[in-house]
Amino acid sequence: MADIEMSEASKTPVAEEVVDPVQKANEASLLTFAGLIEKGVDTKEMRFIVSVLRQTQSIRKKLNFKVLNQIVNFAFSHPNHSTKKNFLLSFLKSDGSSMDIDSTSQTEKETTPSPHLNIEIESYIHLLVLIYLIDQKKYEDATKCSSVLMENVQSNTRITLYPLSSKIFFYYSLSYEMANNLQEVRSTLLSALRTATLRRNDEGQATIINLLLRNYLEYNLYEQADKFLTNTQFPESAPSDQFARYFYYQGRIRAIQLEYAESFKFLTQAIRKAPQNTAGGFRRTVYKLLSIVQLLMGEIPERNTFSQKQLKTALKPYFQLTEAVRVGDLGSFNQNLEQNSQVFKSDQTFTLVQRLRSNVIKAGLKKLNTAYSRISFNDICTKLKFDGTTQDIMFIIAKTIKDGVIDATINYEGGYLQSRENTDAYSTQEPLHAFSNRIDICLKIHNDSLKAMRFHPDLNKAETEKIAEVAKTIKEEMERQAEESSDNEGDSDF
Repeated sequence: MADIEMSEASKTPVAEEVVDPVQKANEASLLTFAGLIEKGVDTKEMRFIVSVLRQTQSIRKKLNFKVLNQIVNFAFSHPNHSTKKNFLLSFLKSDGSSMDIDSTSQTEKETTPSPHLNIEIESYIHLLVLIYLIDQKKYEDATKCSSVLMENVQSNTRITLYPLSSKIFFYYSLSYEMANNLQEVRSTLLSALRTATLRRNDEGQATIINLLLRNYLEYNLYEQADKFLTNTQFPESAPSDQFARYFYYQGRIRAIQLEYAESFKFLTQAIRKAPQNTAGGFRRTVYKLLSIVQLLMGEIPERNTFSQKQLKTALKPYFQLTEAVRVGDLGSFNQNLEQNSQVFKSDQTFTLVQRLRSNVIKAGLKKLNTAYSRISFNDICTKLKFDGTTQDIMFIIAKTIKDGVIDATINYEGGYLQSRENTDAYSTQEPLHAFSNRIDICLKIHNDSLKAMRFHPDLNKAETEKIAEVAKTIKEEMERQAEESSDNEGDSDF
């Protein structure tokens, strides 16, 4: 009986560790991504690595302390990788909200550790840790983690590391930007740009160029940014999202340099290149600057731009600004500028908005010139709510006439503005310039579409071989018919 009791006691079930199914699924997803990266390295197929990077945003929301701890312990389980493992685990400190977990995962217990680890998988896991630190707002740790990751990437020349390197460059710069030390990465990025250019890493080159432009513009170094643009060439094979950023930065630089037509062209291209269903923040930023540039050009943005669902709230101050410029109400413009000055400064458009004051006055003068055949300078100051003297408004009117905004003459002795009869717009060169601009835009879209099309590399070769084979068959058939006809003619002679 005692033996039986002992055996029954020995069969008493032991409490098993409860495993979170969500955590288990996240670990399985990361292991699947690591397998895809390894497959891409073995087969030299970049599409596997690119497909993993496209899911970075989705997996980013699932990253936590437990998942990363398990993945790091599993990937760097071999003693040869203990230094790297301890370095990454030093950043993954428990926040105290959950229980301490076993550092050895179930997958690691069932799998024999490998002494060799691809640099691509190592960099990807390191990148996930960096993203986790940025999301947790541990910016000091993120800068240390990103600096080591950057050194590892720069010291390797593997082509399969190129897609990962562009992501690493971006998060390296972002970590320092969040820590308010963005100027410290400038020399490193310039060195990385030289390396990427020599290695023909087009995607990494495009990413670094945009990061450097952002770095210059963050500190209002517009002249250096312009010189940098003149001394670099953006790769034509770069992704469309990098092209969108590049065009936006060019538009900002040209707007500050008073080249509003060029700025409008670049900003329009940035909107076309940007994703239409995502990247709402980028589109809002571009539309804010674009509306200001259009007003500085003397044009009024379309109303449906401000009524879009994603843009309506963000563009409300700019819509009020557009209404003031359109009507030429200087009082409303000054009031709007005072109320929304902090918004314009945070959007980095305050300097451009201040330039609109002359445009408001010009719009008001254009309206008065249409309504009155003759109006005195004192009445102009009253109707426009101009806070200067009549001498000041006289100079502004002279400049407006010289720019061709209004067609009128100034009577200095009488102290009034004399309007001329309205001319037919179709008798001027304006329609020609408008059609020319539209044709240029259409040709640009056509050329970009042709460049974006993909053709099979062996398609022309196959068609050429097929045509040659058909020609050869036709030639042989004609020779055979010629021989048969000569034989028939010989028989008839006999």
